[in-house]
Amino acid sequence: MKIPLYQKIENDIKDQIDNKELQSGSIIPSENQLSKMYDVSRMTVRQALNNLVQEGYVYKHKGKGTFVSERKIEKSIHGVRGFTEEMNESGRVVKNEVTVFEKIVPNENIAEKLFLSENQEIYYIERVRYGNDIPVLYEVLYVPVHLFKDLTKEDMNHSFYNFVETKTPYKITHCFQTIEAKPSNKLIEERLKIDKKSPVLSITRNTFLSNGRPFEYVISTYRSDQYKFVQYAFKD
Repeated sequence: MKIPLYQKIENDIKDQIDNKELQSGSIIPSENQLSKMYDVSRMTVRQALNNLVQEGYVYKHKGKGTFVSERKIEKSIHGVRGFTEEMNESGRVVKNEVTVFEKIVPNENIAEKLFLSENQEIYYIERVRYGNDIPVLYEVLYVPVHLFKDLTKEDMNHSFYNFVETKTPYKITHCFQTIEAKPSNKLIEERLKIDKKSPVLSITRNTFLSNGRPFEYVISTYRSDQYKFVQYAFKD
């Protein structure tokens, strides 16, 4: 049976990646170039590339092109691990970009999650986190000011969990988190440099100290072409 043209393009690119003809980080020919090479429409090429993105073979960097992916970052959904630790384990270089750092009075919902009284302030923080210069995670954090009165924007350019456990007397013990797949929105697309309505992975997490108090409420949005969530389970 004759395979569809988009699948032939997919298979050819997969073979080049598997045979190391295309290395991690290599740029894939553009839609126009592939369209001419295979004498097909750009729509056919786009379908092939989108399928490769979904399978994790390549990723798109908005405004720059399509590149061969490194192995997807594995995020365990068992235990509490920070982003920096995950990047170190995958051999990627970490960079953080703090886009918002300010003190605000939270709404009732956020105050309740952080066990705050009326009018207690929080740090409202947004940051983009990079692995090997690829934006892979966009975070919105809510952190009680009274727990970390000396926290600075510069501190958030590094591991927050490391700050908590080395610069304060606190110890991180557990979290409650929910995980779901979502379509992206305009802000996330701009921050993570992804295409419109790309699927993303979202974790909403409340993290606690050994004294039972929550020290952060965070909404984390991950690029699905760079991340996969894993769980190790044992039979009862």
